[in-house]
Amino acid sequence: MSSAFAQVTTYRPKLAEFGVETLSDYGMRSNSESFGNSSNEIEHDRLIKAKLGIPILIKDDRMFGLQLKYYQHRFEFDLDDQPSEYDLFLHLNSQKFTSAGVRFFYQKDVNESQQFRIIGGTEIKSDVIEWNRNTTKHFISGTYTWQKSPSVEMGTGFVINRVMGRTTFYPLFLYQNDLSRKWTLDLALPKSVAMRYNWNQKNFLIAKTEFKGWRYNLTNAVSSDQQNLTLRRADLQFSLTWEHEIHDWLWFGLDVGYNKNLRYHLANVGDRRREALISLRSQDAPFSKVSIFIVPPRKFYR
Repeated sequence: MSSAFAQVTTYRPKLAEFGVETLSDYGMRSNSESFGNSSNEIEHDRLIKAKLGIPILIKDDRMFGLQLKYYQHRFEFDLDDQPSEYDLFLHLNSQKFTSAGVRFFYQKDVNESQQFRIIGGTEIKSDVIEWNRNTTKHFISGTYTWQKSPSVEMGTGFVINRVMGRTTFYPLFLYQNDLSRKWTLDLALPKSVAMRYNWNQKNFLIAKTEFKGWRYNLTNAVSSDQQNLTLRRADLQFSLTWEHEIHDWLWFGLDVGYNKNLRYHLANVGDRRREALISLRSQDAPFSKVSIFIVPPRKFYR
């Protein structure tokens, strides 16, 4: 973020965060020619998130740092009221899913109004801690941003992912407009659209629409003959977030919103959705997230 933008928005990036995100009480249905059909209720779908940023180099025209990430995901089915012998549901209910790894961040000021950023990383995403092509994700993203006016910043870039045997590429378009000293429009297309309200120096309200998703490697989930499978989900989330300053660099966040499932399936590693072994559909559901996070001290933005 350029200094011009910082002076207007005073919105600071998260250096470290701990949060718990929960979806509750939603139904899920499965359809498969090979493994049959079933349905059940998920009482809790809980994701615990922990991220820690480590600055390594900070100079006037460049920054470099690392971020450590650890996510733990658990599903709790209503097996007391709705007993099930469906292998996939039993596997999801009995396992914890881990997403853990390291990322790096590098930012270089080309001049007073232009910046180049590159972010990359590698992580494991699986129900077992085994490092191989079936369980890992590697990615790199580059963006180039420029200050079009004192209130408008624009940018373009790309993302390349290599996830569990599949490579994807997509372009990025970034746009941030301080509509006033209170309101900021923030676009990161094709991923998210957000409107941020600067209530005061200690409180922000953020309305966001965002595409979110995850993939996990599943081990022996439905058959011992298919040791490694990929479970993939994509959602559209609508959220309202309140961020509140506890003490300068220490903040509290509360998110409430609505989650709409777009795609959900289990497939062999590298296969597409049309080749899915099991097609899944979960009901739309409300969600909430509570977090504590750390931002750079305000003195760095004066």
